Amino acid sequence: MISKKLANLDSRIVYAVVFLSILLPLWRPLGLSISVSDGTLKVHGLLNALSQDDTVIVSPSFTPSTEAEVYPQMKAVLRHLLSRNARIAFACLNVESQIYAEESMAALAPEFGYEYGVDYVILPFTPGMETAVAAISNNFLGTYPRDAYGTPLTEIEAVTGIRSVSDFALIVDFNTGNTAIYYIQYANPRGVRVVAGASGVTVPYLTPYLATGQLSGLIDGMRGAAEYESAIGYPGEALAAMDAQSLSHASILALIGLGNGASFLSKRGDARDAEQKKQSYGGELDE
Repeated sequence: MISKKLANLDSRIVYAVVFLSILLPLWRPLGLSISVSDGTLKVHGLLNALSQDDTVIVSPSFTPSTEAEVYPQMKAVLRHLLSRNARIAFACLNVESQIYAEESMAALAPEFGYEYGVDYVILPFTPGMETAVAAISNNFLGTYPRDAYGTPLTEIEAVTGIRSVSDFALIVDFNTGNTAIYYIQYANPRGVRVVAGASGVTVPYLTPYLATGQLSGLIDGMRGAAEYESAIGYPGEALAAMDAQSLSHASILALIGLGNGASFLSKRGDARDAEQKKQSYGGELDE
């Protein structure tokens, strides 16, 4: 009986179905539709409003432990910035920040014809987190006399005309801590809008600033990265991950429903068989 076979399905088959439901969308995304939250739309709108002469601070303030959530956000936003021909200055508040800046631009710069020093610059690691952001906001050129490779900042075309943090059009901070709050506290009063991409656990700390308008936009975790990829019309790893999550959840629910249904039908079949045997023995079959 099929219902009995399904009710006693080998657990290895169940694991294989769930595994494939995760693997296949990562290999070939399904392109499932996804709604875009208001916080993500605000970031997208601000970047759309940038002009070619605008320079933006991008701050990769996250660590490898949250890379899976935040790095896809950064790559999607960078793709949008490069499509807008904005100039970029990477501010490195973590020791890993420079690696993320170099890696992301190595992948994107050739596609958009960006050249180091002309269209973007990577600033050296500045320790201290809050004190570093305060220094950047109070004395940008004093904090960064040279770039990450020792070239005087006055010789770098990407930051021509930049004398203070007020000369930047926008600050985009990708964080898993309080760095976005530091930018709000020190740079926002100087007339610079701040937007953030954050891990899911960090978002509750930033939401009040979004509500008051001190934070001009907020991308929320892997879901937010997928939303941004959808907004710019470029499906990437975040949308693929959301497809995998959706399909795996659907397969688990389907397996639960199938198992429960098979178990119910199997019990009904057993009861019917017992009743038929009882009747065939003239009602003398002991239950």
